[in-house]
Amino acid sequence: MTAVVGILNKHAIAIAADSAVTIGSNGERKIFNKANKVFALSKLHPIGIMIYNSASFMSTPWETIIKVYRKQLGEISFSTLKEYEENFIEFLRSKNFYTDIALQVSFLEAFALNIINSVLNDIPIQNKNLIENASIESKEGFLNTLEKLIDNLITDWGSQTEFCPEFIDYTFEMFSDYSKELFDRINQLRFVTNGILISPTLLLKIKQAVHSILRAKEELTNFTGLIFTGFGEDEIYPQLIPIDISIVVDNRLRYFVNENRAASISNSNNGAVCPFAQTDVIDTILTGIDPSLEAVYLNNFNALFKRYNQTILDSIGNTNPLLKEQIQNLDTLAIVNEFRSLNQQIKQENHITPLMNAVSNLAKEDLSEMAESLIYLTYLKRRITFAEESVGGPVDVAVISKGDGFVWIKRKHYFKPELNQHFFDNYFKI
Repeated sequence: MTAVVGILNKHAIAIAADSAVTIGSNGERKIFNKANKVFALSKLHPIGIMIYNSASFMSTPWETIIKVYRKQLGEISFSTLKEYEENFIEFLRSKNFYTDIALQVSFLEAFALNIINSVLNDIPIQNKNLIENASIESKEGFLNTLEKLIDNLITDWGSQTEFCPEFIDYTFEMFSDYSKELFDRINQLRFVTNGILISPTLLLKIKQAVHSILRAKEELTNFTGLIFTGFGEDEIYPQLIPIDISIVVDNRLRYFVNENRAASISNSNNGAVCPFAQTDVIDTILTGIDPSLEAVYLNNFNALFKRYNQTILDSIGNTNPLLKEQIQNLDTLAIVNEFRSLNQQIKQENHITPLMNAVSNLAKEDLSEMAESLIYLTYLKRRITFAEESVGGPVDVAVISKGDGFVWIKRKHYFKPELNQHFFDNYFKI
């Protein structure tokens, strides 16, 4: 896990990230604090990129991919940040990071198993006896529950209307032909070897569920967040474009631009704070309340309101059936939503707007200090509580401005700069 943030105003954008990376295998996890997550996307132009979540793409480290792209980009520049992002995606398509068909199938298998395993793990939650009692009846109940859960996935994800760009026209028939041997292998691995025989109809439904999720814009499965930020040649104010990218299937790159989390500084928007990955601490500072605590308040309000209604109903008894029916038909959800809306209005007026007004006037030095502090506070909370210390290590900080370009404020090195003058001598030999 990680924490990264971008803070923008009309002067510049400050970007910062921690150095923690979590490695997991066979249920065990280990955290290292030496990962690089902030990079200059160009040596000559004011463009940067940050990464979070997965540190590799189709088994190739993102750091390697980014630096190969930077070398290829050379002196080339584009009018807008969007064009840099599109050119980077085109670069991924043109290179051999994922041309190995066996590698594509391997990652698709991991993707499908992740979905199937999450469904299987949900079954004992609904009925523990379906797993513990190995009887004919329990197996039938297991299969019925499995099919219902798969049907729910198909209903939920099949109704999606927004798809990853390269999967809009990727039909189920195309996917089924491509993955036939794969799902036969999954069936053997997850079901047959465990004494469970699923019907061809159910296997087909599992394929449909995986296909629906594969096409959708979602952040539930494993992905890498790439955050492009900086200035195009024709842009006077900084921009930030995040994309989610995961795997390649049938030579189709699975990615989408996360428009809801993009930021664009303009005359009508003077400042923005954009946190990614572990955002709880930063959201607390921005909104004035911990998101998990706010959820508890909303749940408590909802429960208390229902209990209040029930108390009134108990008091009325059978003395006034009409009034009792009217109280029973009250739309409590609408009142809870109104309560949530009022809270949001208070947060906006008392916390978010004043903070954004302050951010819009910060100098470059203050932007970088704020970015570093937000990451450090996230680390500090993990450090002083019993939460896993999945944010930590040195904080890398950079500021990107139109006039000065990409400037490092704090940066860790795996080598001593004074012993490697040749590295700096060769850096700008494009």
